[in-house]
Amino acid sequence: MSSLFQEVPLRKVIADKTQKIAILVMMLKDIQKEEEEILKQFNKMTKDAKTINELYEIMEMINYEMSVRNDDKMMILDEITHQEELLLKEQESLQKQINSISKDLETSEKFQQTRSLRQTGRFLQFNHNNHNLNVETKSLQSNIITSYDFEEQSKLNDKIQENIFNDPIKYNTQEGIDETQVYDWILDIDLINNVQQGWTVYISKQFQANKELVGLANNDNKVQIKWEGATVAVVGLYDKGKTFVLNNLTQSNLPSGKKVTTKGISFKHVDVDSGTQLILVDTAGSYSPVKIQSAMSIVEKEATEHFIIDLVFELSDYFICVVNDFTSLDQRYLDRLSRYIQNSSKTFREIIVVHNLKEIETAEILQHVWTTQVTQIYSTGGSIQRTKIAATNPRINELQEKHVLWFKTQYTRHVCLVSDDSQLGLDVNPWVFSLLKYWLKAVFVPVNRQFSVCENILQYATSKLTQYFKREVNVKLIDTDNQYVKKIVQMEADLQDGELKIPQTNIDQSGLILARPDSFAPATDIIANDKYIIYMDVPGINEEDIEMYRQNVVTIVKGNRKKPYQEEQSDHIKKQERKYGEFTLSFRIPENFERKWKHFGIENGVLKIVYEKDKDDIVPSKFVNQTQ
Repeated sequence: MSSLFQEVPLRKVIADKTQKIAILVMMLKDIQKEEEEILKQFNKMTKDAKTINELYEIMEMINYEMSVRNDDKMMILDEITHQEELLLKEQESLQKQINSISKDLETSEKFQQTRSLRQTGRFLQFNHNNHNLNVETKSLQSNIITSYDFEEQSKLNDKIQENIFNDPIKYNTQEGIDETQVYDWILDIDLINNVQQGWTVYISKQFQANKELVGLANNDNKVQIKWEGATVAVVGLYDKGKTFVLNNLTQSNLPSGKKVTTKGISFKHVDVDSGTQLILVDTAGSYSPVKIQSAMSIVEKEATEHFIIDLVFELSDYFICVVNDFTSLDQRYLDRLSRYIQNSSKTFREIIVVHNLKEIETAEILQHVWTTQVTQIYSTGGSIQRTKIAATNPRINELQEKHVLWFKTQYTRHVCLVSDDSQLGLDVNPWVFSLLKYWLKAVFVPVNRQFSVCENILQYATSKLTQYFKREVNVKLIDTDNQYVKKIVQMEADLQDGELKIPQTNIDQSGLILARPDSFAPATDIIANDKYIIYMDVPGINEEDIEMYRQNVVTIVKGNRKKPYQEEQSDHIKKQERKYGEFTLSFRIPENFERKWKHFGIENGVLKIVYEKDKDDIVPSKFVNQTQ
């Protein structure tokens, strides 16, 4: 907001002009008194005059004095008129400032109202169903600073959010709710091992009406209608604004806000830009708060989040990672996703990182964060890029071109958003989103591929569950009493193998360990000089119990420390402090060492793994002497 008055305070302006006019009026009054005194003297002198000549001289003198004072009065009146004109101009200028300030205050209040609506999940970013990204109509932008009825919008969205998220079944049977406000298909994976009881699937009315889900029709007459388009996954940690980014990319009104939590994996099929079809994949954020119900609650929740990310990775063509302040936890998350892509066969092998700086409202702070959280941390492996892009200016509702700065590394592209409820947001965000849309449309992906949500979920869930639990786990889709609610459950034939339990130790590719409270995790030491040596405490484990393999530069060590007593003796245990079970550890070997270990063996309960220097990186001594 601008300062109250840009030049001088209102009181001082009025006081100065009023004082000048008051002085001039006093001067007029003084002249008037002088004229009255002259007239008195004229009357007296004419009575005392003896001759006509004396009377004539008196009249000339009086005429001269009155003429001089009349000229003075005219000069003073001109000055008063001039001062009044200046005062009017100042008042007009001040009135403009007041109008501008009032508009800023009104805008600020509406920004605050909008911010509150966003946080409670009651803000509709787009008040129409048009998904054309290049529409040049006046109604393209939902101009939050001029026309929104916040009270009505709040009431409407309260009703929508209550039905969608508090009672999805009630939502799907409720009349009058706009289905475009919700996802087409929601897979609510509350916990990975709950697949035996069933993961709930919520289906929108429109999705069900089109019979787009394989398996919804009778078994004898399955409908194979599938979606077309590339899948765009928006991922990231908890409460970073992933759904907000999706809404602005596709002009959708997916539920978002502090009071709204995206469930599991949610899908929505949209048609944008006159035929560019996209399948949006929204996810529950990682590292969300965990309701503690047992000692395993946190481990089970983290395992579920990792499973969801693995599943989304298999389903998606594009990845947009949303962060706020770029913390080391965000970096670890991004590193894990980057490793997945590097080892995959996906066409688009870059991650678009959106720094959603939703608290920033000034250009100075934006520049500081851009420097400290993006360009400096990639100072040796990236470059600043400038792209000229057109977007609709929300202030004037007209297309306008601007240059957007972004940062490129080998596997990532970084852009920054600011608070959408600020003046800076109006100047920055539309062009950043336009650049993101351009990227999504410009890079080749299998846009003509037929994509079935159900088929892909069942296929990859089966594969990932089998891999994760190290036993065959097959899943299927089943009906419930409600036509808009299904379940994905483990097949009956697999249930005889017993309850699915979280593995004792699971390592993701960033080296993050998820350990059960009762798991055995070996202690390790690493020494790096002429050789790279890993020492690992493995008491009670033989070499045949150790499995080692490598994935590129990562060595993975798996083992199993077995109990020295039979399972049936467990009922007689009086004390148990030692830990047993399977473990998995991963080690990223530095590039200057061979990827394949030279030696490994167990001696006195210690596993030793040795890596030699990479011969291609060793400079011959004679060459060193020549260069010195």
